[in-house]
Amino acid sequence: MSDSDSTPEVESSMKTKEGINFNVDEDKLLGSAWLNTSVDAIHSYERKQNTFREKVWEYFHNHNTFGTTRTAISLTSRWGMIDKETNRFYGCIAQVKAISQSGTTEQDKIDNAKALYENNFHLKFQFEHCWLMLKNQPKWSEPKERSRTLLPLAPDSTSIIEGDGVSLLDDISNFKRPIGRKTEKANQKNKATKKNDRMKAKMVHLEELRDRVHRERIRLEEEKLRIKKEKLGIEKEKLRIPKMFEEERIMLVDTGSLV
Repeated sequence: MSDSDSTPEVESSMKTKEGINFNVDEDKLLGSAWLNTSVDAIHSYERKQNTFREKVWEYFHNHNTFGTTRTAISLTSRWGMIDKETNRFYGCIAQVKAISQSGTTEQDKIDNAKALYENNFHLKFQFEHCWLMLKNQPKWSEPKERSRTLLPLAPDSTSIIEGDGVSLLDDISNFKRPIGRKTEKANQKNKATKKNDRMKAKMVHLEELRDRVHRERIRLEEEKLRIKKEKLGIEKEKLRIPKMFEEERIMLVDTGSLV
């Protein structure tokens, strides 16, 4: 590995395409880097966060064929966003599955989850390509909605991104352990029940909105058909009137010949 490859921070001094936004292929590569590095790190949890960060960057750098250059910090920041929004989407998936009726297809559930996500967070879900990669991994094996907080770190650990509340090492610790293993208190269950009721109400509202849109579409189609029939009737009447006048004229001529 060259000197420029050995230290992720060197990238910032190079003239590269670092400033452009991440694309879908880069997101997928970052997901692969995180998964490969996380699986490798499961059995050595004491690995420091900065080492883990560099391993992710190294994997991304070695497999990057897109002509872009990313620092370890930019990759960590991007992963934090992917992790956060993907977990939000999984929360929507879980809520949709909890109230879905029998016969609802998986695609319908995904579409409903997207609608619920947009309704809750006021933006479209932009990381479906990452979700497709991550959905079968142990960390995401049970759909959930969780807000990530930074857990207290060991004294010899260093934060990957200061102040952003995201820790890749924390992701490793959660990689094989199911969420919600502790018994929840009664007040937490009550909150969950109330939240589920609110989500059911939102889903009912969305279904009612779809029904209204569907009925309105049918009404407009019927109105278009009615107008079309009226136009045909008018055209027929236009053709009938000259014919009627012609018949009357012929009758008058025939009557006059009898006089």
